[in-house]
Amino acid sequence: MSHDEAISQLASPSAHARGQAARALGDVGLGGDLPAIRKALLRETVSYVQYALQDTIKRLTNKTGPRPDEPEEGINVPPEVRQQIYGQAVEWVTGFLLHEIASPVGLAMVSAKREIGAEWENSRTWRHLETIHRVFDAIEMLKNAAGAPRPQEFDLATLLQEIIETEVPDAQPSISRLGAKPFVLKGDPGLIRMVVSNGIRNAVESVSASGVEPAEHAVVINWGKTDIDYWVSVLDRGAGITGPAESAFEIGSSTKRNHSGFGLAIARQAIDTLTGEVTLEPARNGGAVYTARWKR
Repeated sequence: MSHDEAISQLASPSAHARGQAARALGDVGLGGDLPAIRKALLRETVSYVQYALQDTIKRLTNKTGPRPDEPEEGINVPPEVRQQIYGQAVEWVTGFLLHEIASPVGLAMVSAKREIGAEWENSRTWRHLETIHRVFDAIEMLKNAAGAPRPQEFDLATLLQEIIETEVPDAQPSISRLGAKPFVLKGDPGLIRMVVSNGIRNAVESVSASGVEPAEHAVVINWGKTDIDYWVSVLDRGAGITGPAESAFEIGSSTKRNHSGFGLAIARQAIDTLTGEVTLEPARNGGAVYTARWKR
């Protein structure tokens, strides 16, 4: 697409055409196009086109440097708006992947099982396709984490107990729970489950990886509230954090076998949807502290 065509297509009634134009301008755009691209961003309503326009603005700004005669409208997008746009983009992209790719992978799995027969579960094909299947399960969770919250009243203490019983049942003797019971709040229990379950699973796995027999209070879960937010904290006496803590939240980041690497990325997306934050830090006496906070 030429430069003039891309500028013209920014006003197209087709979201697909506007998205193509936005991406093309990242390559053929000029510094003088920035005002027009920013205006297109302000009137754009489709999330993935907004994301493409933002990326193009960033690329052209870095390429050309700031121009003193350019208007500044559209540059300072509020953080909450950026977060919303990012969440919408995640939901759109993951939905597209599930719709377009998951079905062919499923058909490949069925065909391979028929062709291989009795040796199916011992085959390399089965192992590889199972890995792909786990990744798509994680992508579906990421899509759900980016969706709009569905608030309802529920007991957080009961939810935490259910997570422990279903996801880490063997570790129950080494897990302590410190918080009010019941602890009734209004929120989306599905999103909160995504956030908290990842912290609990990782804490239990870290204790197991330390090579020390799990003792009482090896994992301690606290919860409560302040004037502005709710919080859940998971403290473990495990192997500690390897490498920068922030990198653990990146999609595909995992040092564990049979893990998709989506776990903490899903937790962060879910907490972003709840308008909160999640952190992972070294504990004072070894191990790690995983803390999630979200607005009341």
